[in-house]
Parts: sequence; C-alpha cells; structure tokens
Amino acid sequence: MKNILETLINASEKAACVARSCCAGSKNEVLLVAEKFDGDANARFERDFKTIADVLAQEAAKTEIARHFPELSEHVRGEECSEIGGVRIELRENIEGTTDLLQYLVAPAVAKRMAEAAHRDTEHTFCDNLPDIPEIDISDVGIWIDPIDATAEFIAGVQGHADADRGLPCVTVLIGAYLRSTGEPIVGVINQPFYNNGKGRVVWGINYKGAHVSGGNDIPDTNESNVILMSSAEKPDVADKFKQAGWEVKSAPGAGHKLLKVAIGEATAYIMSQGTTFRWDTCAPHSILQAKGGDLISFSTKSPITYNDEMHMEPQHYSNKDGIIAFTDMATIEKIKKILDN
Repeated sequence: MKNILETLINASEKAACVARSCCAGSKNEVLLVAEKFDGDANARFERDFKTIADVLAQEAAKTEIARHFPELSEHVRGEECSEIGGVRIELRENIEGTTDLLQYLVAPAVAKRMAEAAHRDTEHTFCDNLPDIPEIDISDVGIWIDPIDATAEFIAGVQGHADADRGLPCVTVLIGAYLRSTGEPIVGVINQPFYNNGKGRVVWGINYKGAHVSGGNDIPDTNESNVILMSSAEKPDVADKFKQAGWEVKSAPGAGHKLLKVAIGEATAYIMSQGTTFRWDTCAPHSILQAKGGDLISFSTKSPITYNDEMHMEPQHYSNKDGIIAFTDMATIEKIKKILDN
C-alpha cells in the first residue's frame, strides 16, 4: 500500500494534468464556466465561478485517493459541487467512458483531451526520493481538496487575457489531510501546475506526532524578512500598520498562491483579516507551515484553526470566518501581534 503522502502528491498531479489539458488546444475553444450562487459563492467576489476543469480535477483527485485508501472515500471533501451544467461529473471506468460523459458539456476533442488527462498515470511524478514518514492511522484521517485555486486567474490565463505576473502561474492545487478526532492538519501538498512552463512544482509537508518533515522540487533558497502578503481587498488600516512599522506589503492573486509564497520563504507572512478563505484553501498550506516551524492561526482570536467540521454543510460554513495569519516562524508572529495591537 502506498503511503498517504505519495497518494496525495499523485492526486494533486491528476488535478494538475486536468488543469494543463485546458491549455493544449486553441484559445478559441470553449472552457465551460458556471457561476456559483448563494451558499456556494465566495462572498468576497461580486461574482464567483467554477469551470468544468475545477470539477473534473476534484473528481480525479478524489478517485486517486479512494483507489489507494478506500476507507477514506467518505472523508474526502472539496471546494466544488460535482455538478456543472446539469451534469454530475465523475471518472468512469476508462477514458472512453469519461469522454462520453464530458461530451454533454464540451466539444468531443476537448472532452477526450480532458478525459485522457484525468486518467493519466502520475505514479512517478514528483514522488522519487520521498523520505520515510511516520505511519499514520488512516481511520482518523480526513481530506480537504481545492482542485484549482485562483479560478479567475485560471480562466484569464487559459483565454490569454492575463497580465504577465498573473494568470496561470498563480494557480495551485491544494490537498491537505487532517485528523478527524482533533482537526489538526497533518499532511499538506501544494501543486503549482503551470510553474516552469508547465513542468510543475510540488511542495509538501508532514506534521504528525512530533515529526516535522517537508520537501518538494525547485524550492528557492530564500528567506524574505518583513515581507507580508495581503489581498488587494484587505482593509487599508491593516496594511497601513505594517507599512508604518517598516514592512513591505505586497499583493498577489490567489490564497493558495500567497500561502505557497510564505511556505517557500518568498514572504514572511500572509494576513487576511476577513472570512474569505476556506478550509480547503488553508488545510494543505497549514500542514506545510507547521512542518517548517511556522503556523496558521485566526486573525481575530489568534487561536488555532482546525479542519474537522461537520460533513455536508453549506460551503459558507467552512470559511475561516475570523480571518487568518500565516507565518514562517514564532518570532514573526510575535512581531505581527505587536504591530496589530498598536
């Protein structure tokens, strides 16, 4: 049996393959986009969307996890509802079956290409030389998936409308494992599908029973001090406090993208004071940050964030409603608390 880290890496690459498949055809091809409404939509955005790629990527990742750990099949949750355009998306037994299903929504050539990506063998991608990890009690594990984080950037990138520093490079796949008994995040994988002209990058971390292990490919040797990331929608007074304290405040698209930058040392911290991130955004990065000596806590209460919420609630119930602070080390959070208290 494969260990859970290898399985989550493979699952993330399944989702990444689906995302990349949308860029293999003509810019004139139609990428099915559906607007989210009511409880499914992120309140931060005036309009919130998902694509057929989001849904298929999530189902491909879930299928990969359940293939190796059938006992987890009822404990894998994701951002997206499996229905789009009136069709319930699933991976069928083979490429032909999945192609037939997708043809209800997109052109045959697009359907075939996406189905081939969803069924692609990813067994040895990013999984060479993984370390031995502690044996994890699978009966106590739950999974959160964000199949394509930064969907607006993904759509703009696929359609060729994104600025140079935005679009596809900001897209991430986020898969995190947590303990159902405590809600503690224990394994995280961030996959950046379009990094290095589509070669991709994976960053991972394990935080379990005293073991703190992290790794990945193409991780820069950087440690930016006093660089803090914020959303362009952050409250001005929060940003002003850090600017006045001599910090460099930067903005970047995508919660997963910003959290990745903190995890690999390109920023010291990321703050979102409002409740516009969700469990699927933060579970995977949270594990990686803890594995590296950092953490992710509530902005308002400074308390731990946990992930063992009740199943089958409306998506808005899974928001990090008190905001988040992600940081690289304990010295950083003490500096942040002092600045916020001023």
